[in-house]
Amino acid sequence: MAVAQNARPALWPEIRVLLLAAMAIFLYTIGIGILNGTDVVDFDERRILSHVHGGTLGWLTLGVFAAALWLFAEGREVSRRERQLLRSLTAGAILSVVAYVVAFAVTYGNWRPILGTVTTLVIAGFTAWVIYRAKFTELGVPHVGFLAALGTSIVGGVLGILLGLELATGDNWLPGDIGGHPATMVVGFLIPVGLAMAEWAFFFPVAPKATRAGVLQMAFPFAGGIILMLSMLLEVTALAPLAILLQVAGIAIFVKRLWPQFRAVSLAEASPGRHAVMATVGLAFVIGLAQYLVIKYEGDLDLAPANQMLALDHAQFIGLMTNALFAMLMAATIGQRGNRVDQAVFILVNVGIAGFVVGLLGDWTAPKRIFTPLMGTGLIIGLAVYAARLLEVHVPVLNPMRAARIGAAGK
Repeated sequence: MAVAQNARPALWPEIRVLLLAAMAIFLYTIGIGILNGTDVVDFDERRILSHVHGGTLGWLTLGVFAAALWLFAEGREVSRRERQLLRSLTAGAILSVVAYVVAFAVTYGNWRPILGTVTTLVIAGFTAWVIYRAKFTELGVPHVGFLAALGTSIVGGVLGILLGLELATGDNWLPGDIGGHPATMVVGFLIPVGLAMAEWAFFFPVAPKATRAGVLQMAFPFAGGIILMLSMLLEVTALAPLAILLQVAGIAIFVKRLWPQFRAVSLAEASPGRHAVMATVGLAFVIGLAQYLVIKYEGDLDLAPANQMLALDHAQFIGLMTNALFAMLMAATIGQRGNRVDQAVFILVNVGIAGFVVGLLGDWTAPKRIFTPLMGTGLIIGLAVYAARLLEVHVPVLNPMRAARIGAAGK
């Protein structure tokens, strides 16, 4: 079942095109990931960075923009001028992100900081609109999470521009560790917005009014992202454990607040809540691994092995954020009850990411080669199903094993 006509939000055309563009860009990211994870192709650093930014900007950030339009358009009628602005921002977001991802794939030069500047300006435009609309909206905890995350993403975007200039010119534009850029985006941006979308899935489409505990839940990871950024930029490694502890506090409040909703979820039944539960499991794993690495390497994550950092990143991007986005997409397109295709997607994605992360942590080749195509197949089936639902195309119900075989045969 596609989105019901009377359930469509005010900015549905803009939301839908952002989601479809996000899915299209994510297919590129998945393709590189499957070829790289199975060791079919050994990509150079430019293609790997293009793969990373296709996921973080193309899939995650465009998806966040779509969710923000849905959340913040409901408090007050959208004016004609606002709609014109948002249509321009939507087009600008898609075009700039595509160009930025291409720039990462083909050059180390000035096009990266140039297009990074354009992308950051688009992010700032969406953030300004969200702040404006917040004045007319009864804020729920997801709204607070989006406000924190979008504000942080501007800081992360500026750091990305400066890092691009450093690589293009050879000049030192950033103090301390260049890890301040990914740390800001991963901790300060992805964790608040991941928690926001996971919570929203339980109450979709209307989030209840924010409580003090809910605001603290979002404030802690927001502050943790800023502290971790300063820790790396200023090379004050003693601040890193504090940043992680704030993440722990945030997720603890989240679990306590939503424990009744978690208990009501059946992992055997296809539902948005099930994806939200797995997003929470992914986040708990990420925070636990991050705390372990911070303690072991005394706050200097540059000393951590690359395979362990890759495990951290993929657990966050797929385990947390993709599950959170799939929860939102399921709630928006089919409601609270999925079918056998949704079962296939859930199993393949979550078994795949679990096996892939184990392979990365142990630096074992075989699990990576086995679980990468499983995860990729699940992601591709999920994108196809949600795109069809967004476009209101009938999706036949397949047996999960048959769906997996069809996806694997397409590789």
